[in-house]
Amino acid sequence: DDLTWPEIKEAAARNTAVLIPVGAIEDHGRHLPLNTDNIIVEAVCFETARRSAGEVLSLPVIPVGLNEHHMDFPGTLSAEMDLLLKYVAQCAISLTRHGFTHVMIVNGHGSNASVCELAARKAVLASGAIVGAMAGNAAVSDALVSDLIARHRRSAPGGIGHACEYETAMMLHLRPDLVQMDKAVKETGQMVTPYFNWGDHPQASAYSWMDWWSRFSDSGVAGDPTAATAEFGALMFDETCRRMVEVLREFRQIPVRARKDHH
Repeated sequence: DDLTWPEIKEAAARNTAVLIPVGAIEDHGRHLPLNTDNIIVEAVCFETARRSAGEVLSLPVIPVGLNEHHMDFPGTLSAEMDLLLKYVAQCAISLTRHGFTHVMIVNGHGSNASVCELAARKAVLASGAIVGAMAGNAAVSDALVSDLIARHRRSAPGGIGHACEYETAMMLHLRPDLVQMDKAVKETGQMVTPYFNWGDHPQASAYSWMDWWSRFSDSGVAGDPTAATAEFGALMFDETCRRMVEVLREFRQIPVRARKDHH
């Protein structure tokens, strides 16, 4: 949105991909600000666009996500599921109406994941464009940098979840002025069973489930922020953005094929 409309017209003609970061305003323990998810996902998307040499643009972050389960913590804002789905989808559809054919919705808040995927599907069906959804925050999904997390983390299993080692490290790198490390507390021990894991993000579960946050976290933390360092955050940020550029270059090559009505 720093560009003029003629510049946007030129970008669409170049088959530029567009990122739509989607975040949240919610509790992140006593040591991180409410806008942690927004800061991280927008920074990743903006830096990815900067590094792409004109192949990628990014919208500003959509700042309010699906967060009713966090409303026991003051300051949290929440949008209804159907409202958020339609809003995110409409942003993507608006881009396609200007000629953009490849749009990636980038989620920065765990509970937005299903909504973002459905918004992408809705936009594809409405426009015929290539619209995908992915995570831009390793505390949401570590698929992009799972190898680096395993290699460089300092926390034990259970240390990376929410307001954790990873998110605190990212904030120490991006906005250290907003981090109050003297208030950081380790809070682990979330439920882990043979088929369900809320103990650490690298481990998968056979099913998904999200409880009211205040029923399993006293401070709003799920993990170990005391293990965080700015150096770990810098490494995660740099490598996430580098790999995001690769993802988007691959994504831009997906062809927009014609439909066939077989009736």
